[in-house]
Amino acid sequence: FLLAVTTGLVFAKFSIPRARVQFARHPTIGPYDGVPTLQFRIGNERASRLLEAVIRVVLIRTEKTKEGVTLYRMYDLKLERERSPALSRSWTVLHKIEPGSLLHGANPESLVRDEVELILTLSVTDELSAQMLYAQARYDAKDIRWGARHADMLSERPDGRLRLDMTRFHDVVPTRPTDEFPYGTI
Repeated sequence: FLLAVTTGLVFAKFSIPRARVQFARHPTIGPYDGVPTLQFRIGNERASRLLEAVIRVVLIRTEKTKEGVTLYRMYDLKLERERSPALSRSWTVLHKIEPGSLLHGANPESLVRDEVELILTLSVTDELSAQMLYAQARYDAKDIRWGARHADMLSERPDGRLRLDMTRFHDVVPTRPTDEFPYGTI
């Protein structure tokens, strides 16, 4: 009886699929098509694809109410694309910082002062088991790299085929400062 129970427990523990999703170490804020954009990179560590990926990004910051009460407020950030039909390699999630964005007019100091946190929640369906998988990442204001973007992972081979270099997954590169976005160093 003890052997059967132990075998069942071990099987149950190891048969639960894990998302095995990787989030880049640092989100970045830099120009993207001429607009300052908050960017996150997500990667699939599995050999199989993850289907119907849905990402949510929540910004949490300290605020004072009109009554003088200090509290943490949560806001959903509007994303350029919050769904992907399949996550086979990587996905860069974008939030454009335009008028109306909670980050419009923000700078590194204001995000630290307001104790800004970003929480990403990803839900996907595993292609092989058809089970829902979940992954989450959390970033503080100090984790954000201003005046940067994620490094390119695609390069062209001499024969014209593309090569994906996952060793550059966490790398960020500086962007050029502009009058509207004066940040240019990591």
